[in-house]
Amino acid sequence: MSQPLALRQDKPSRYRLPRNNHMAFPRELRDAIPDLPTYVGRLLHLDSVTGNHSKSDLFGARVHLSLVVKETGKLKGKYTLRMDLQPEAARQLAETLLKLADQIDPMHSRM
Repeated sequence: MSQPLALRQDKPSRYRLPRNNHMAFPRELRDAIPDLPTYVGRLLHLDSVTGNHSKSDLFGARVHLSLVVKETGKLKGKYTLRMDLQPEAARQLAETLLKLADQIDPMHSRM
């Protein structure tokens, strides 16, 4: 007689990925920033932002943002920066952005 499978709850699965917040940059941007001691970085123009959400056993609840940026110099084209956040981190980011926008433009404050 067979028994139903039961997952052990005392140890996390070794296959579960960490639930940290992160950003991913495309490989094409690797060579966009010169390796000079006086160079401070590269300016990219934010073109658009889209989002989505997911919930899975492997990753848990996540909020996904895609920030499309345009190159302003050496490279041509658009690149997608991906941000993957825990729900609470997404709320904190949204709250911080709203507070900053309200401080600089109180006429459009949501409060």
